[in-house]
Amino acid sequence: MKKDLLEVIKEATKKVKNYHLHQKENSWFTTEEKGIILGQVVNPIERVGLYVPGGTAAYPSSLIMAAVPAIIVGVKEIVVVTPPSPDGKINPYLLSTARELGISEIYKIGGAQAIAALAYGTETIRRVDK
Repeated sequence: MKKDLLEVIKEATKKVKNYHLHQKENSWFTTEEKGIILGQVVNPIERVGLYVPGGTAAYPSSLIMAAVPAIIVGVKEIVVVTPPSPDGKINPYLLSTARELGISEIYKIGGAQAIAALAYGTETIRRVDK
């Protein structure tokens, strides 16, 4: 990826991250009268799947906007599915963006079958929690 485009990806990621940091919910507890404890426990989902449109165009911004909130809250496994370009490959801009975000599990599959693969799993794609 060209250096200037990589800088744009980094800057966009930084801005999306700064925005979503304000939305993060935290666990909390309080003790009421008579020792009653109230609270909320917030735990991230273990494994999430992201569908990133593709095929004839690249949408690294879609990956950034879907992945960054998951990264912020501590999702351990982020899986990306995206349709291949006409030459049968995954768009290099999308791959570079995924690498920048620390995402390494990417599958070349699109459409309803991609959503089904995430939801139910296949021989090669382990199902996601959401």
